[in-house]
Amino acid sequence: MKSINNNIINSIITNPEVPEAIIDASNKKKLVVFVGAGISRYLGCSSWSELATNLIKRCEEELIINHFEQTMLSKNKDLKKIITICYTILEKNNKKEIFEDQMKEALNDKDVSSQNPNLEIYKNIFSFGSIIITTNADRHINQLFNKDNIFCKKFSPGNIDNNHLYKIHGCITDTDSLVFTVDGYLRRYIDEDFKKFLSKIFNEYTVLFLGYGLGEFELLDYIFTSTAANNKKKHYFVKYFFKHEHRIYEFEKLYFNKLGIELIPYAKDEKGYKQLPIIIENWAKQIKNKSTVKTRLSVSVIQ
Repeated sequence: MKSINNNIINSIITNPEVPEAIIDASNKKKLVVFVGAGISRYLGCSSWSELATNLIKRCEEELIINHFEQTMLSKNKDLKKIITICYTILEKNNKKEIFEDQMKEALNDKDVSSQNPNLEIYKNIFSFGSIIITTNADRHINQLFNKDNIFCKKFSPGNIDNNHLYKIHGCITDTDSLVFTVDGYLRRYIDEDFKKFLSKIFNEYTVLFLGYGLGEFELLDYIFTSTAANNKKKHYFVKYFFKHEHRIYEFEKLYFNKLGIELIPYAKDEKGYKQLPIIIENWAKQIKNKSTVKTRLSVSVIQ
């Protein structure tokens, strides 16, 4: 048992190597990268938790809810529920513009520039040569794509291309496309074309999840109920841990293995969440060194 524990401890390292399966998928143009909110944080975007907190505060300031109601809402851990409630009551009180302003502030919409040095993390992901799908609604990553190649409303299994960006929860540039309330999630995830789109992704491509926390994994239920049973592809999830959390890592590893997802841990002891951009940069170099296809970075990024 001692040797097993040592293996577990040693497996949580600061700079894990990119799996060969991901390099192989990139070479075959069968790699999909799902970009989560953790990546947008490097561009100055707020978390959904911060958005929910600010919405509750603004509702109280506008006298739409009282202090007791504010206190009870703040104790709720279901962020989707809080955002839905705040959006609905602001809309009913003809104050929808407050919600839109809070969304733009959360998505750091005043500081969008192709010259932003923090955009380097997206450029490194872009250089993986993968299809990029994101649940983020900010428009920072849009800087890397021609606007005609950005999809935020309609998704079809017949329209999957490495030069396209798929924003499956919408984009702030098109408020009608945004998916942030419970009814919005329901409409998006029961749409037949959308389900076929995701099914094709998970069944025919190798998927790499970057910048996701366990609380943001809306897709897990879909993977498990709709694709995992027949899925022959292995997918990957890069997740932070402290080095001493080897038992926690082992528990989560057991869970994700049931979903056909290999957990790739990295240690955040030294740099915290700032370690992830370093890993992504290292992986971009490793993939480039072993690539059998020309990188698209030099020809497709909008300058």
